[in-house]
Amino acid sequence: MKFQVMLTGVGGEGVLTSGAIIARAANIEGHFVRGVQLHGLAQRGGTIPTTVCFGSKKEIFSPGIMLADADLIIAFEPLEAARAVNYARKEKTAFVISKFPYMPVYANLLDMPYPGMPEIIKRIKPFSKKTLVFNAHDIASKQFGNSVFGNTLLIGAAAGSGLLPLSEKSLRKAIKDTAPKETETNLKAFEFGLKLGKQK
Repeated sequence: MKFQVMLTGVGGEGVLTSGAIIARAANIEGHFVRGVQLHGLAQRGGTIPTTVCFGSKKEIFSPGIMLADADLIIAFEPLEAARAVNYARKEKTAFVISKFPYMPVYANLLDMPYPGMPEIIKRIKPFSKKTLVFNAHDIASKQFGNSVFGNTLLIGAAAGSGLLPLSEKSLRKAIKDTAPKETETNLKAFEFGLKLGKQK
């Protein structure tokens, strides 16, 4: 089984850590894993695309994802989901999206409009076989005291909905190994996300 995940968001959202959790969980399950992380723009609030590809060694030829070939796009910011449609196609790709918008600095300075969720979903629809939207940011802030836990919540939602083919056990172990400082809260957020995903 070859499976390709693209994670995308903006600097400071924990995209790189989330990618590491998924990669580690895949490795725990015995998959051959490759991926790419773009670090530089994180310091400037820019787009942070991260890829995780896993499967057998014979199936994984590159750490990158070709255009229109992602199986799952996890977007920690809604407009970034729309920007990632080049990597999606309707017959193959599912989207899991956190609905909280991070307005770009230049958009605020120039008073540029930010599209609402209905418009973003409209842009994604021609490229998505399934789109799930979660209020991860607000739920994490309210339930766990910090919006950063929306990251593991969103991973849980992807797994709970069946769109991320990794076991709950492997993902829990990966969270413990990747986020040792806030393990318990991250695990609680993950469990909350699992429940949300299973309701979809």
